[in-house]
Amino acid sequence: MKGIAPFLLCGLVLAGPAMAQTNQAAKGRGPIANTPDQTLKGSAMAVEGDLLTVNGTAVRLMGIDAPDPGQKCKNRYGHELDCFKVATAVLANMVKGEEVICTVTEQDRTGEKKGECRVRGVDLGAAMVSRGWAFQYASLSPVYQKGEAYAQSKRMGLWAGQVEKPWQWRSRQLREKAK
Repeated sequence: MKGIAPFLLCGLVLAGPAMAQTNQAAKGRGPIANTPDQTLKGSAMAVEGDLLTVNGTAVRLMGIDAPDPGQKCKNRYGHELDCFKVATAVLANMVKGEEVICTVTEQDRTGEKKGECRVRGVDLGAAMVSRGWAFQYASLSPVYQKGEAYAQSKRMGLWAGQVEKPWQWRSRQLREKAK
């Protein structure tokens, strides 16, 4: 019986926050639409390498930036590829046929929802960065720093060849259009 007590205590400690959240929602104080900490569950589709729709609601993966539409990069052999399409396909494969759970933590002034999304407990933002198909947005959060360092050291994904970070690419596009 002594060996079971620590497991029961651990279970109660872990279940406490989940039970409290359930109780708050039941009392009408839980997350509601268009507010932070909204939870979305269901099937998802990748729109971009850092943007999903969950049951039709768009959620941008917080803390990462993936290549933009029209952004090209080069593979390890110097051949050009559409890195936007590849990054989007990688995210699409991660969510295909899986239940996705997103916790929306922010909504910007344009109404775009941002948050952390998971499949089977795996943070999709972390997975995209550590596989090299997205970059950490260090100015927003250092949480994916180790994953990016790993991908870069192993020359995984976009790190295998040449790529411009998406925010640098966007800035360059704006400068070129202004000329």
